[in-house]
Amino acid sequence: MGLPISLNATGLAVFGVAAVLGYDFYDKSANYVHVKARVRTVTEQCYMEKVDRGIMTKTTSTSDLLPCDVAAVMVANHPNWAGYSIRKKIEVAYLYTSPVDGKTHDTVHRMTSYPRDRKYGVGDVVEILASKSAADKTRDL
Repeated sequence: MGLPISLNATGLAVFGVAAVLGYDFYDKSANYVHVKARVRTVTEQCYMEKVDRGIMTKTTSTSDLLPCDVAAVMVANHPNWAGYSIRKKIEVAYLYTSPVDGKTHDTVHRMTSYPRDRKYGVGDVVEILASKSAADKTRDL
């Protein structure tokens, strides 16, 4: 006797997630090496977002990028932005020495929050993953 369809679908979804996470772990360990990188610039901007859900629809409205303090004031005080949530967009530019060619390279990582909730500042030294085969390819930890 077979399992219910919902259990089969759940098992398939769990297997899919495990496969993606397993490949990501393998890729990071087999193709990348930990290197020290110096933070060159940090750009932190925000946008306002509101999700309206209907019976059969979902509509997401967003603003342009703007300084986070301005976004906070607008959501709190402006009637057009009432009910919107504030989302961050962080870009961190790094300088690192590639293990492939021994030269200094520039890279930018985009994120929605800082790793381990530790804000980066210009000049900070952090660890990133640099490719073992492509001099200009990096990943976050």
